[in-house]
Amino acid sequence: MKKFLLLLAVLTCTYFGLKKWSPSTLERIPFLKKKTVEVAKISPAAQPAPEPTAATAAETKGEPTPPPVVVDKTAQLIVFCYHRIEGKVGGDISIAPELFEQHLQRIKDAGMTVVSMQDFLAWRRGEKNIPNKSALITIDDGYASAYEVARPILKKFGYPWTYFIYTKYVSTGGKSITWEQLAELRDEGIEIGCHTLSHISLRTPRGNTPELQEQWLRDEIIGSKKLIEQKLGIECATFAYPEGKYNSHIRDIVKEAGYFAAFTVYGQRITHSSPHDSIGRFAWSTKRPQDMEMAFSFQGSISSPDPSEAPTLTEPAASMMLTQPADGETVATPLPLLKANLATLGDLDPASVSLRLSGVGIVPCKYDPATKNLEARPPRALPKGDYTVVVTGKAAGKRIETQWHFKLDPAYKAPAAGDLPPELPPRRQQ
Repeated sequence: MKKFLLLLAVLTCTYFGLKKWSPSTLERIPFLKKKTVEVAKISPAAQPAPEPTAATAAETKGEPTPPPVVVDKTAQLIVFCYHRIEGKVGGDISIAPELFEQHLQRIKDAGMTVVSMQDFLAWRRGEKNIPNKSALITIDDGYASAYEVARPILKKFGYPWTYFIYTKYVSTGGKSITWEQLAELRDEGIEIGCHTLSHISLRTPRGNTPELQEQWLRDEIIGSKKLIEQKLGIECATFAYPEGKYNSHIRDIVKEAGYFAAFTVYGQRITHSSPHDSIGRFAWSTKRPQDMEMAFSFQGSISSPDPSEAPTLTEPAASMMLTQPADGETVATPLPLLKANLATLGDLDPASVSLRLSGVGIVPCKYDPATKNLEARPPRALPKGDYTVVVTGKAAGKRIETQWHFKLDPAYKAPAAGDLPPELPPRRQQ
């Protein structure tokens, strides 16, 4: 009996001792080594724990899984565009600081919510919502007045904004903004967008060969983006066409560059489905203040979701065709005859041609496809003020729209035939 109890004690100690030995120690014991290896072959390899997702993390914490975002695609947005905030000294595209502040107040009074560029882009990607009646504020070029004058006014209202710069102008002295000031704006959350390298219209011929033209375009669109990103350590996500001008090839390069959105100066109401590479903006000009009036009232045409339906002409008609009244002309008659030769717009479908007049709406018009002449007269006497004529039509299945402006002043006295403008000297007799 004593021998049995002694053997039991030895076996018990051996059992608990073996449990504390490491696997490497057990492998050195001859009669255990084979069994250890066999067990290793049978045992499955340890699998890494799955990465926690937002849903599993919420479940672990006992929180309900957040529902997916349901994006309101009925929301609309107006984009405002400014350049210099310097008053008359800055020319036609400059706005006085006090008037700029009035504009911001009018945006607020009109019930618009100013959103950031990143919120706008997130809405377009289906990631979040924006208020139904929203606005973006953008400033172009790179004048220091955006930093020195507009910035404190925008801060006063708590409005986010986007600054489109052309890189050749930055830190050149005078009225240009510096890279240091841009870095400060970046740190304040201001979106910095690209406005090309040299601010020359991208439809301008450059170089003597197609290869040189192509390289110039790529430098303007892609090279400037890379420079901004290198200087400021950001992702430059947005682009503004100089003078609002582009064509299909320019848009292709903009897409290749990786911009999330590209902006023109053709004022429209922007929807969730508007083309991302031709977003219209209402630009301030002392020559066309009525454009901003349309923006404040949240009017204007709605941007088409089909790029092929986007207007191909975004510049005023004065540079392309003969109009009556001429672009910018002042007339005295309250029932002016509105005329234009539309030859430069191509072969328009006569049934598609229409004319609109600001403050009036659609005005019945006559279009002669043989002569390309368009005529219309307002249905009622017009009050004194500024007017915009908008002509639309289709050529080769593509929608075309252009416009010109005139002013009505009943007290205006036109110069008599043969009179010379006062700024021209009399012709010298030969």
